[in-house]
Amino acid sequence: MNYNQLAFWLLFLAVIAPYWRLSHRGQNILLLVASYFFYSFWDYRFLFLILLSTVIDFVGGLGVGGGRLAKSRLWGLGALVVGASVLLCSEGFTDFRIPLGTLAVSTLYALVVPRLYALEERRRRKVFLVISLTANLVILGFFKYFDFFVGSATEALTRLGFISGPAPLLGILLPAGISFYTFQAMSYTIDIWRGECEPTDNFVDFALFVCFFPHLVAGPIMRAHTLLPQVVNRRMLEPNAFSAGLWLVVVGLFKKMVVSDSMAPIANSVFYRLGTGDTAGMTGAEVLIGIYAFTLQIYGDFSGYSAIARGISKWLGFELIINFNLPYLATTPSDFWRRWHISLSTWLRDYLYIPLGGNRHGVKSEYKNLMITMLLGGLWHGASWTFVAWGLYHGVILCVFRALGIRDAKPSGGLLRYGLRLALMFHLTCAGWLLFRADNFGAVTSALDLLFTQFQPSAAVLTPLALVLFYGGALFAFEIFVKGEERFDKLLRSPWAVQGACLTYFVGMLLVFRAAHAFEFIYFQF
Repeated sequence: MNYNQLAFWLLFLAVIAPYWRLSHRGQNILLLVASYFFYSFWDYRFLFLILLSTVIDFVGGLGVGGGRLAKSRLWGLGALVVGASVLLCSEGFTDFRIPLGTLAVSTLYALVVPRLYALEERRRRKVFLVISLTANLVILGFFKYFDFFVGSATEALTRLGFISGPAPLLGILLPAGISFYTFQAMSYTIDIWRGECEPTDNFVDFALFVCFFPHLVAGPIMRAHTLLPQVVNRRMLEPNAFSAGLWLVVVGLFKKMVVSDSMAPIANSVFYRLGTGDTAGMTGAEVLIGIYAFTLQIYGDFSGYSAIARGISKWLGFELIINFNLPYLATTPSDFWRRWHISLSTWLRDYLYIPLGGNRHGVKSEYKNLMITMLLGGLWHGASWTFVAWGLYHGVILCVFRALGIRDAKPSGGLLRYGLRLALMFHLTCAGWLLFRADNFGAVTSALDLLFTQFQPSAAVLTPLALVLFYGGALFAFEIFVKGEERFDKLLRSPWAVQGACLTYFVGMLLVFRAAHAFEFIYFQF
């Protein structure tokens, strides 16, 4: 049996675990091992990183919450990390400074932590909070942004004439899903600090909370007070858990394999030409169709992953939050962020925007806080200036709508007005996706130039336009029927004929209209 087969069977056993007489503790251990195997699909070295982070956050959470670990358990956790680093070197790294450095750090940590436990309560809580947050931010900053900031600084200094030569980049391999699990781990210690949840003194439970495999790589980002109790307490499967999970998985596969992957070639061909500057003979209509295609692609891709994660989690007895709620039916930027990537937008609101002051200190402070929040939200998505610009763009339109006093529109306020507001916000969102998808700012300026100076519809856009309308219509007709995933129970309570027709439709689409080529989930890179 090879590695992939072993990982598959572990995942299979984890999925069926709630249906056979395995203890709650046994289920958690099996789920944790399955999660580690799943994560190591990308690169086994990532396991060392996530294990190190998990140990720091586990001890930090106990320190913030007033708990403590015996010295024997501290030394045991240190030995676990050192053992993982030794294995890491034996499997591919020849530089044994890694395990030696890890041994030194683990020993120091195990010696210092008992002294930190002895500090006065408020100081102890603050010290452990700072250690935990710093560790997560350093890991995220080093692996995701080191080359970006060093490269940008080197380029700027070179243009100013201060230095010459290539940037000293490290070529760091980005761990899959690092942005998601670091944000989730940070929310744990922050929530304990705020008194919104209690720390767990069981390392297996905490490790499973951090790296629960259905949502580990691309969300949704789960809060400690929501997911951790489901890990710690015995889980009971709901009567309709299997059918509800199956529907979510089928719908998620439809969104990804039919809609998103069918739109990817259209979007990729347009943005590739824009990125390389090969725009000869290209029209603004083609650019617009490419943007529309990416708008569908990223929604089908990301919401499809979230739906699959929720479906698999239901089979395991877990309930993940709804991450999308018809975002393209938003009528204001605020409304859009209440509907799109809900777990991230609420995280940024609760842990960044509100602590900065929110809207409590006047209009200027509110706009400043919005801009800072959206800038960092854009940077969270990737180490690129186009992502920073995308975040700033959304910050600007948020501020503009608030300055103009434009509030959410409802159909009851007049269908024409509501339709115009939908169209306006949809196209503002599409403009943001241009920044998000473009490889560089040259691609953005080329796209805008073609859109506003050479918008000539031609026969060449008829086929991609028909595909966008076909797949988009197929997706949103069902989305509106169940109101995103908010009223998925409506489908489960429908007569068997309705459920049968819907299932036949989705399976038929998966068999007949599945994309010819599969593409990696977009958010795996974040």
